[in-house]
Amino acid sequence: MFKYVRDVFSIRSTWVLFFLSVFSILLTVVRVSVTGSSMFLFLWWNLFLAFIPWSIATLVRVRQIQNRWVLSLLLVCWIIFFPNAPYILTDLVHLQDDRSAPLWFDMMLLLSFGFAGMLYGFVSLHLLETRFLKKLSRFWSGVVSVGLVYLACFGIYLGRFLRWNSWDLVGDLGRVLSDVFVRVADPFANCETWGFTLLFGTFLNLIYWSFKTFAPDAADPDHLPGN
Repeated sequence: MFKYVRDVFSIRSTWVLFFLSVFSILLTVVRVSVTGSSMFLFLWWNLFLAFIPWSIATLVRVRQIQNRWVLSLLLVCWIIFFPNAPYILTDLVHLQDDRSAPLWFDMMLLLSFGFAGMLYGFVSLHLLETRFLKKLSRFWSGVVSVGLVYLACFGIYLGRFLRWNSWDLVGDLGRVLSDVFVRVADPFANCETWGFTLLFGTFLNLIYWSFKTFAPDAADPDHLPGN
């Protein structure tokens, strides 16, 4: 366990994510202490959900998991939980739900959680993309990453507008699949779904590719064991 934790914190971005998460949580503590309102404590849970795909990706990368069945199960879990990471960006809709704190403070709070969630998602995707490169060319690895981001944005739509969450894939799979089928079968009758998915997906893909371009070693994949 100690070696695993040491290897995880040898990834440069882990420290950034750690301090950003602590900063975000402290902002909510300050807000609750000053206003007495627990309005934004739900962001702690959302941040935890964003942490799950990152923890799966670091486990796959650091442990260099080779067993096909274990790896497949982890990747399926990652795909299910990945939308939870960038989903926090959409929590900006709650910006003026509670006026007990200054607007600028709440904006900073929501942006800090949103940015942390987005980074958890991007770092996890980048770590897995380096794993894809062992099997795929750089071009096809990039295509898979782009597709996963768009798929995540479809998942975000299901969560934000239809109020489904990752756990419902276990507890209420039939109704989730029914909502998905309706939107796939008749896309022109569900323009909002695909408009959101395409626009938000393109936006996140541009940010992700900027992330990789300007900080190619953000996840320090070459520094990890097995390279």
